[in-house]
Amino acid sequence: MDLQKTKIFLDKITREYARMSKDPDTIMRIDVDIMLSYIRDLYDAVLTDTPASAAPARREPAPTPPVPPPAPTHTPMAAAPAPPPVVAEAAPPPEEKPAPAPPPPVVVEAIKAEPLPVMKPATPPAPTAAPSFPAAPPDAEALFEQRQAVELSEKLSELPIPDLRKAIGLNDKLLLTRELFGEDTSAFDKVVDTLNGFANMDQAKSFLLDHCVMRYRWTDKKRLEVAKKFIKLVRRRYS
Repeated sequence: MDLQKTKIFLDKITREYARMSKDPDTIMRIDVDIMLSYIRDLYDAVLTDTPASAAPARREPAPTPPVPPPAPTHTPMAAAPAPPPVVAEAAPPPEEKPAPAPPPPVVVEAIKAEPLPVMKPATPPAPTAAPSFPAAPPDAEALFEQRQAVELSEKLSELPIPDLRKAIGLNDKLLLTRELFGEDTSAFDKVVDTLNGFANMDQAKSFLLDHCVMRYRWTDKKRLEVAKKFIKLVRRRYS
């Protein structure tokens, strides 16, 4: 058991628990992953230098040699008399049949081609109106700041995810819908589906600034931290 590493990870678990207990309503899946990584590290530190018990080798019994079957006894039998030879009769010659008459010729009627209908060009759709809410202020850029990960727990919290919808649990979805989308579940689902279709974080950032940040007031003090955690999760979609 490594006592030094055990104390370090116990202190990290205590600090993480104290931080989460201050605001239990904003605990997200990322916080749970960090706590699990500390617990795994503590488990490894406790089991350090523990010799593995070697199981005794099982001795297989010696194979038993097979017993040869008894030799069969044959009783001599009298030879049967040979059958008389069979004389084959000559087959009659085949009868000649007359050749069938050829089929009548097929008459192909000419098909009159019909003129193709004239297709009218489709009317282009009307342009979509721009959003009516104001543009994002300069301080909205603070939501998208990215700090370089140093500790193992921070690196684990930045692992890439293939699908935002599957990465967000039910409790996190309820929290994000209440804090960032005005309790509008339909709006949350549409935003997540749209973000899943983007190719990089620049497209996702432009979309969130134009349609979410000012519309739902993510820059307010009570929504700022939850918005940062959501944007950090969105960035992992394009890692």
